Amino acid sequence: MRPKKWAVVQYWAAEPRGHEVFAPRLDLDSPCCFACGWFSERWAEGRSARKAWERATLERAHIVPAGLGGSNAANNIILLCASCHRDSPDWHDPWEMAVWIAHRAERPSKEMEHVDAWLRAVEEAPLFKVALTEALARGSSAENVAEVMRQHTRRAVVHSGELSQGTMEAILRATARELLP
Repeated sequence: MRPKKWAVVQYWAAEPRGHEVFAPRLDLDSPCCFACGWFSERWAEGRSARKAWERATLERAHIVPAGLGGSNAANNIILLCASCHRDSPDWHDPWEMAVWIAHRAERPSKEMEHVDAWLRAVEEAPLFKVALTEALARGSSAENVAEVMRQHTRRAVVHSGELSQGTMEAILRATARELLP
């Protein structure tokens, strides 16, 4: 049986040498991916550190996979976001995990990644920028534009917990068509 997330966090927080290698971004009060630092501002809202870590959508990942003889003990488990877990090495030598973590690029928070996705969608739906500019010039408020977007968002389906890039672009194009005279 694998340890709870909080047990993993406590183990690595107390292990100074291992902490630097396998959990370089670890902060007891701020749950985040040990490899890239990805987090959500919402995980800790009004919660103790323990509850925040348990709530965090981080996955327990083996340093040495169980299929290669790795144990389920806290000293062989790290907490990774789904992206890092998917990309991490499944290898018999823990050194490879350490090297991989050391070279893993830092990611912004879940919320900032969402904002970035919407900004990319705006670039892919240039008609939205035109429609927004014209709507605001005609005296429409940002709240009115947001309400049109909300109406179109209600017609979308969420996959894997978030709107896809293509869905965001479709929402923006539909909003633009409605806003333009």
